[in-house]
Amino acid sequence: MFSQLRPLNPERFSGERSKCRGFLLQCSILFNYSPESFPHDNAKISFIISQLSGQALSWAESRFSSSLTYGCTFDEFIKEFKMIFSPDADKTSDSRDLWILKQGQRTVSEFAVDFRIKAAASGWNPSALKSAYFHALSEQIKDELATLDEPATLDEFINLTIRLDNRIRSRERERRRRDPPIRTFSSVRLSNAPPTPTPQNNLPEPEPMQVGHARLTPEERQRRLKSRLCLYCGESGHFISNCGLRLNAQVRQ
Repeated sequence: MFSQLRPLNPERFSGERSKCRGFLLQCSILFNYSPESFPHDNAKISFIISQLSGQALSWAESRFSSSLTYGCTFDEFIKEFKMIFSPDADKTSDSRDLWILKQGQRTVSEFAVDFRIKAAASGWNPSALKSAYFHALSEQIKDELATLDEPATLDEFINLTIRLDNRIRSRERERRRRDPPIRTFSSVRLSNAPPTPTPQNNLPEPEPMQVGHARLTPEERQRRLKSRLCLYCGESGHFISNCGLRLNAQVRQ
């Protein structure tokens, strides 16, 4: 039953140049799968025209006056079709696009699709394509490749880098699950966190009191902090940084 499944007809082609090659590729798959359904050139041409719409259909209407005979072979039809809807791109421009192409933050599998598209239009030989592909990879993948033998073909090279990238990304996900980032105390706001320290809290230990030259006891220091009193003289209305008694004492010294 599975062998009797037939590929679906391609999506209608309206004349978009970027979709021309894909449309013709899908048509050729259908022709190869069911050769008995397309026994001659006219049958293939008729099928392609039946899948056209928009500007492409307008071209077919103006180009062929009869649906019984088209006055050309299938190869001639395809050649003219490509000339109208898929003109050859500028090879120089394609080569420049390929050389400046970079993987960036994409996965290798995503990047490889973009590379293959530009490689097909560039006309470069396999050796040059392998060099360009390596040049475009991320430094991390290049480091991994340095320990391995380079495959002989571009396809094998691309498949190898995809496997390496998948393993690296899987390992990174495993590491993140096993070693979650450490949250420091300063990054967490606690509901019962103490109030923001006053300017006095960030000052050094208070100087000795001038009366008796005795340092504050921890209890007295805490009392003055809570009451917002000067740590030097014990009076309110100012802090130790601008205490008059303390400044005068420094002047005398």
